Amino acid sequence: MMIKTREQFIRQFNLGRPSPTRFVKELPIHYELRPSAVLIALVEQPQGIEVVLTKRTDNLRHHAGQICFPGGRQDADDGSLQVTALREFEEELGVHRDQVEIIGQLPDMPVISRFMIRPYVGFLKSLPQWHPAPAEVEEVFTVPLHQLLSHQLHYAYQLPRFGVQRVWFIPWRERMIWGATAAIVRSLSEQLLPTTQKLYRPLN
Repeated sequence: MMIKTREQFIRQFNLGRPSPTRFVKELPIHYELRPSAVLIALVEQPQGIEVVLTKRTDNLRHHAGQICFPGGRQDADDGSLQVTALREFEEELGVHRDQVEIIGQLPDMPVISRFMIRPYVGFLKSLPQWHPAPAEVEEVFTVPLHQLLSHQLHYAYQLPRFGVQRVWFIPWRERMIWGATAAIVRSLSEQLLPTTQKLYRPLN
């Protein structure tokens, strides 16, 4: 199924409600995870829906040089994790949070850096002019949604560790999307296209 419009996306997204504990049932109880949030920012274009991604700078403590969704840890004065996701989007990309309409969220996802990430999904009113924070973001770019959802590009390496069963890899052009970002893309893919949950390319 090709999802080309905002209306199609929202309809398909809302057909099934994700379990909030889907990724955390097997976590060791002694781990204390720090709450964080990311924003899967989407923009409807004439050619289809585009997904906003960033390349982190090489001097960051966490995920240096990696491709990520805008986001980060929850601050004490954030009223909710949704506020965290929108604040981080605004700080990292220089676009005011009122340009984003949140339409839902995906299941919380633990990562081996001991964060619990809550991914929010939202549509931008239009493709903005980016003003990335130079200390955090090296580049902002978009990827067509239909390419990110292509199971022909989803590779998985089995690694039972810290409750994480697979490490995901999604190549796109000269880039490699992997780790937590690829896992969130996979979660979005399975939310939108649940009948294809078992379709991916195993690496071991």
